[in-house]
Amino acid sequence: MTCVFLSRTINLRKYLTNEIARLDGKVNFVDHLDGSNPAAVSMAVGWHPHADAFDHYPNLKAACSIGAGADSILNCPSLRDGIDVVRVVEPAQAQMMSGFVIWNVIYHQRQFGTYLQNQRDHVWKRLGGGRRPSEVPIGILGYGAIGARVASDLAMLGFPVRVWSRSAKPPTPGVTGFNGSDGLDAMLAGSEVLVNLLPLTEETRGILNANLFAKMPRGSYLIQVGRGEHSVDEDILDALASGQLSGATLDVFHTEPLTKDHPFWSHPQIVLTPHDACEVTMTAIGDTILATAEAVQAGVQPKDSVDRSRGY
Repeated sequence: MTCVFLSRTINLRKYLTNEIARLDGKVNFVDHLDGSNPAAVSMAVGWHPHADAFDHYPNLKAACSIGAGADSILNCPSLRDGIDVVRVVEPAQAQMMSGFVIWNVIYHQRQFGTYLQNQRDHVWKRLGGGRRPSEVPIGILGYGAIGARVASDLAMLGFPVRVWSRSAKPPTPGVTGFNGSDGLDAMLAGSEVLVNLLPLTEETRGILNANLFAKMPRGSYLIQVGRGEHSVDEDILDALASGQLSGATLDVFHTEPLTKDHPFWSHPQIVLTPHDACEVTMTAIGDTILATAEAVQAGVQPKDSVDRSRGY
């Protein structure tokens, strides 16, 4: 089984050094346009591939992302029908994301931003211990494997949890589900903290905008851990300035690294992290590559293949 690295932003051979060694003898890895026989390549590992990357490999059957998101591969102009796009699904990643979201929910609930500012100003002022979790309803956009783990963990802590997905999902104890456009409006209206965990599709691009924020209670809090392209930056800044949003935690951005002059850096109501909310392990990536290679050899669809019609 021959697998090619396709990326214009990361040296995947270096990034996956240990996994390449672990899979030696099971998968033969080659570099893009290295002179190897392109017709022998049947799968790829990709992350932001060049626009024409897939044109060079006529017998390619599958392309593995190195993360839970696969939009950088799905949006490649040369990706053709008949190539399965596979994403990494790992319980440990969902657990890590859940911890990040919970920390930020409690940061808002217990007014830790105010305490930090009071520390800087040498102000000793008790804020009354904050509200009970039951008084802070949480809304989650996206209810896949990661969204389900985040929702479950927040519900166990006593937060009222409301989730929205494009289509109806089976009921979950302690979690109220919404779907469709009417369901989105209803979910937003009752959510003080909004967590974005959506996949990036044409329908979700720019969803975090002024229209959406206006449907939430005044003084709500945003936790953006989806994709940078979900955000309309100017609308986030305007919502903070008007008080529609009381604060925001932002982990993903249109341009990464975030440009030095971006106003997010110095905004007093924004907690900013460098796309580090969670990460898949190298072992999970390697396991996904191996499982995909075995599926391609067996002539079956690889596990965790993206539904191309939905974009996730």
